[in-house]
Amino acid sequence: MNIRTIKTALLVVGVVCWAGPSASEPICASPEQVERIQDFYNDNPGTTPLVAAGRLKLAEAVIGSSLPADQAASTRGENFKQVWAAMTTWEKPTVIIPKGADVFEVFSPISSGTTSKENPFFNLSHDHAFGGHLRPDLYSAIYVYSLPRKEDVVVRGVFFYDESGASIFGVMMSGKGPQPAETEITKFEDLIALIRSLPPVCPS
Repeated sequence: MNIRTIKTALLVVGVVCWAGPSASEPICASPEQVERIQDFYNDNPGTTPLVAAGRLKLAEAVIGSSLPADQAASTRGENFKQVWAAMTTWEKPTVIIPKGADVFEVFSPISSGTTSKENPFFNLSHDHAFGGHLRPDLYSAIYVYSLPRKEDVVVRGVFFYDESGASIFGVMMSGKGPQPAETEITKFEDLIALIRSLPPVCPS
């Protein structure tokens, strides 16, 4: 094998490694899983799918696909930019980043971003604490949740899932703490309406 052939082979391998795998087909719950998950939520209302997935030993996207239509909505990762732009208007979101057994929380507004002209990354601006370089082309699903926990307490958030159905990260508008202002809730409801206007991940 000559030097030119070796260089060409290395270049091809480098491009493949840089691009990474493409997002796979969505993960949707079976009828049996839907029944099991709904039974869980009857006893544990307001539980985030991140927590529910660990307790039920199921993919987190499976949890999302099983929730009632008034508590969850979804779209494919290809609609990332529309969803992301809507979140940049939120005043006090919390970014949730699961990593192994740990979960990191970043209290930060959501920065705007642009897609690189040289690679697949969506590069966030440096306006806020939460920054970085995202790969939305690898997101298989986006779910928005509005989960009633108890009277006058609703857990609201958006989670981005990889091809295995695990969350890459999420953005919460509220949780166990004080509920957001009505103006913020209106923004969240507008986001839900946007996602519901897009094709869902799983059939109804």
